[in-house]
Amino acid sequence: MKNIYFADDDPDDREIFAELFYEMFPLARLRLFESGKALMEALSVPSDPLPDLILLDLQMPLKDGFECLKEIRSGRDDMKNIKVIIFSASGNPRTMEHVFSMGADFYALKPVSYGDLKFLIRRVMEIGREDPRAGSDFLLN
Repeated sequence: MKNIYFADDDPDDREIFAELFYEMFPLARLRLFESGKALMEALSVPSDPLPDLILLDLQMPLKDGFECLKEIRSGRDDMKNIKVIIFSASGNPRTMEHVFSMGADFYALKPVSYGDLKFLIRRVMEIGREDPRAGSDFLLN
C-alpha cells in the first residue's frame, strides 16, 4: 500500500480527509501535517520512509505550498521523484500553470462534498498505476 503525506493547515480538512481515507484504504499509511514547515521537517529525517505521494495545500502559514514544492523539487535526489499533488480551493489557471512549472505532478481542487472527496481519494490512490492520464500537468477532478 502507498505511503501518503497530507499537509493542510485546516484541521477540519485534515480530519475529514483522514476519516474517508482510512475508511477506503485501511492498510495504507497516511501522515498528516498542519503546516508546510512540519512537512519539510519530516521529509528531512533520513530514517523516515519517504512518501509515495504528497498532497500539498498552497495557502499555509509558516511555509506555504509553493515554498515546499520548491524545496522538494530542488532538494535531495531521493525526494525529486515523489509525486506531488497540489490540493487547493483555488481554480485559478495562472496558479495551476505556475505550480506545474515548479514541478507539481497534479492539481486537485478541494471537493465540496463527501462523495467528491471519496472520488478524489480513489483517483489519488490510482496514481502511478496504468492510468494513461497519470502523467504530469494533470488536473484531478
